[in-house]
Amino acid sequence: MPNPNKTAIVKSAMRTFAVLEFFRKTKRAASVTEISSALEMPQSSTSVLLRCLVELNYLEYERKTRLFIPSYRVNLLGDWIRRSPFRDTKLTDLMEELWTATGGETVMLGQQAGAAGMQYLHVVPGGSQLQYTAQAGQIRPMVRTALGHVLLSQMPNTKIRGIIRRNNAEEPSQSARVRESAFLEEVERIRRRGYSESGGRTTPGASTIGMLVPLPKRRAPLAIGIGGPIERIAAKRAQIIEVMQNRLKQLADEAGPKFVSEKPSRDAQRFG
Repeated sequence: MPNPNKTAIVKSAMRTFAVLEFFRKTKRAASVTEISSALEMPQSSTSVLLRCLVELNYLEYERKTRLFIPSYRVNLLGDWIRRSPFRDTKLTDLMEELWTATGGETVMLGQQAGAAGMQYLHVVPGGSQLQYTAQAGQIRPMVRTALGHVLLSQMPNTKIRGIIRRNNAEEPSQSARVRESAFLEEVERIRRRGYSESGGRTTPGASTIGMLVPLPKRRAPLAIGIGGPIERIAAKRAQIIEVMQNRLKQLADEAGPKFVSEKPSRDAQRFG
């Protein structure tokens, strides 16, 4: 039987991060009612949680307006993470650079979440009316995203097979499930060329090009991608690949030899 106390703790942690993600998305102060409605949480529970975060100095509360907003302490929590891997370069700055260099296409940063999911950590939305839409915090099956594909390319095939089977088992649509042999062939192509390319296969009408972010070997892999309507991405495909490869190589060169390159390791290329 599950431990009820542990379940309550996990639920509280999930709600806490949901609140922080809410502020990350809205970028403004908000009331208890608004937060409760947006996160579909009981207002009484939301109120208790927000006041706890105020007492811990993670939120600030303005009595006159009755609005909550994250404190500067929240900003400092991840500051060392954003700075230390690349000295003075931040991944968010890199994403903005790629956004500008590729004509304002959607730029996404992702990481594996759980056993078989890929989560968007940060998204710079496209600047055109017709754009690829992804939400920070959203989790998708690894086999259904270009970023998931490039992350999978770093794993041995025995592990990839397990993730394929899990994603397929959780996919209600038969047509959306992937064939193991064909998928492993695509992963091998990604390993050889150093990038993934969805070409409308994972999201109809949209294409994303994904690459690995050079990181210290002890850090969890990250993938970065640029996506948009399939015709528009196809028209500037060569430019997008060149810009991404050059900027990520520059990042790795600046960081030094302790960082992994964007090319998958030889160990990951072995078939299990």
